[in-house]
Amino acid sequence: MFAFIIGINMKSIKQKKKSHKQTQRDLQNKMNMFDRLPENCLTCLEPFDKKNKEQVQSWFVVVKNEEQKVRLYCPDCWQKAKDIVKDFKKKVEEKNVR
Repeated sequence: MFAFIIGINMKSIKQKKKSHKQTQRDLQNKMNMFDRLPENCLTCLEPFDKKNKEQVQSWFVVVKNEEQKVRLYCPDCWQKAKDIVKDFKKKVEEKNVR
């Protein structure tokens, strides 16, 4: 019975190590993508200051890993995009009801 418990613990430790390594790889990939962060909003071209804490916390970043692309949006453009999507969904729902 003791050997069985040790076997389970070893298996658990190996899974945790593997998971940790994958997490480290994912973090490294994300850090590499940070270098691709644009210097302005994709939509309105408003400049983005990486050293401005307010901007860093309020702007929106969209990462497309497959395409190795990073897109940056200011809060105003992000809100406009959300409103457009919301309006579009509403129109589609109204069309489907008729």
